[in-house]
Amino acid sequence: MQKKILVKIKKDGSELSLREVLDKIKELQDQNPDEDVFFDGDEYAICARPRKATP
Repeated sequence: MQKKILVKIKKDGSELSLREVLDKIKELQDQNPDEDVFFDGDEYAICARPRKATP
């Protein structure tokens, strides 16, 4: 499945707290109920991908 980057976070000098990142993930999950929203440590970004269809 293809993922898309919703929010890119700067590695150096980011002033975002962990709480702010988690709140942003929650906000994006609420806005995109048909997608899995998650933090990707390799991309250092909040990403989304379509949910798998349930059989």
